[in-house]
Amino acid sequence: MKTMKRTGLGVAMTLALPAAAIADDLRIGIAASLTGAYAPYAEVEGARCMADRLNAAGQGPKIELMIEDTRSEPQLSVTIAQKFLDRGAQVVTGIPFPDSLIPIAQIAEATGATVFSAPNTQVEMQIAGFENFIAGAVPDPVNGAATAEAAYAAGARNVVLLKSADAGSWSEMLPEWFGQSFEHLGGTVSGRLSHSIGTSDWSPQIAQIRAMSPAPDAVMISSVLPDIGILIRQLRANGFNGLVIGSDGFDDPSLEGTVTDPATLEQVIFGTHGPTGTGGRIDDFLADCRSKGFAVQGIFDALGADMVLQTHAAAMRAGSVDPVAIRQALRAEGGNPGITAEVISYAENGGAPVKTVPVIGFRNGKRVVLQDRVPAFVPDWR
Repeated sequence: MKTMKRTGLGVAMTLALPAAAIADDLRIGIAASLTGAYAPYAEVEGARCMADRLNAAGQGPKIELMIEDTRSEPQLSVTIAQKFLDRGAQVVTGIPFPDSLIPIAQIAEATGATVFSAPNTQVEMQIAGFENFIAGAVPDPVNGAATAEAAYAAGARNVVLLKSADAGSWSEMLPEWFGQSFEHLGGTVSGRLSHSIGTSDWSPQIAQIRAMSPAPDAVMISSVLPDIGILIRQLRANGFNGLVIGSDGFDDPSLEGTVTDPATLEQVIFGTHGPTGTGGRIDDFLADCRSKGFAVQGIFDALGADMVLQTHAAAMRAGSVDPVAIRQALRAEGGNPGITAEVISYAENGGAPVKTVPVIGFRNGKRVVLQDRVPAFVPDWR
């Protein structure tokens, strides 16, 4: 039995504890991109903050976080995850892409451990159907569909898709799922252009966009900063005044500083995992963490906090730190508490959470929530 109450920092959950206290530690191993291309999207500081909070509360098992830098290298993350498993981790994670997570899930099966990737959105892990895998974010087709609804509502009717194979389906297929949803609404995909992650000169793509007839009124890309900030500036400098539409890769606080111009920001929208910079539960959590000295930045830290909070709640619910018992409790009916959503449930989809998708825009240089719901239409991706 459990009860929930709303607090200024999220949802507090009171669980009926087992008769005997849980003696063993809950070990969570995070092979994280502390440096390298994916460092802005690491979940580590949020995870640390949540572990510190829960350990201070003194209920349930003590949380031990094991953290090492992958340097954004997939193979290194697999090696580090194996080290964590050898040290008894019940939960491990790595770089949130299949070339890291698939081998980690395979080696974790022998111990019963769960691979819980807080920021993973790629469908490869869901399609593979690993029984021991859980993602902290909704799959990319859902994100793309929600963002398409918001873009169409904002007036976009003719979009060009920028695609890259460098980050798997997240950078290559998410724009396609956006495009399918956009066309379902009545919009047109006028072209598809390729790019590489790490691009700083977008002039070839911009020249092709300028040559299109009719001219597109929107560009959609799923990529990382600083690339997307540079793209936005270069599009504007070359006379493109339409929407620039993105995914969770836009959700880095450096976006505003990279783009700089508030008028240009007002032409940017992106789908993400929870509203930050708009005031609310997630911002309250991040502010509290900063006040305690944790270098949290944004939504990916909140996802890291979710991973720790949900895993700890599941261990308390199970009355055990046995890895299989924890995973069963993570997937139990009713869900477990989160920061990015009050309750996060895996009972319906197994490895993917049931959550709304916030779509963020800008007004006067500040973030605003354009919509926050489950999209009405999601392309078939299985």
